[in-house]
Amino acid sequence: MDIFDFSKLFISVKKFESNLKGQKDSAHPYLDLLNIYDKKMEEPKGMEFFFYSKTKENAVALKKELEKTGYKVYGIEKSTKNQYSIIGVTPPISLEEDKFKDWIKKMNEIGFINDCNFDGWGTLSHID
Repeated sequence: MDIFDFSKLFISVKKFESNLKGQKDSAHPYLDLLNIYDKKMEEPKGMEFFFYSKTKENAVALKKELEKTGYKVYGIEKSTKNQYSIIGVTPPISLEEDKFKDWIKKMNEIGFINDCNFDGWGTLSHID
């Protein structure tokens, strides 16, 4: 990609920054809610993650990056909006708030580098 191709990017810097801020802001209420229902919050948990991309090539590149870090990618699916969804799961990670926010930042950055949007996350938790 040369400098003139940047206007073709799916994820702008502004969209990246807005998405990152929104997800970091939602981390605390999410962890508070999870703490109410999950009796084992101190244990690391596998986190499902969700990205989407405008092109299959970017989705495949993202999948490779995520798999290098030990994450499992379930697959890449074309959605009805002419986008590609990338869904997977991490090995167990810490849900201590600062570490969790660092993970959110890392996922947004990996998405941005691959011109994919990090759309969110959810825990694989056993709620009794």
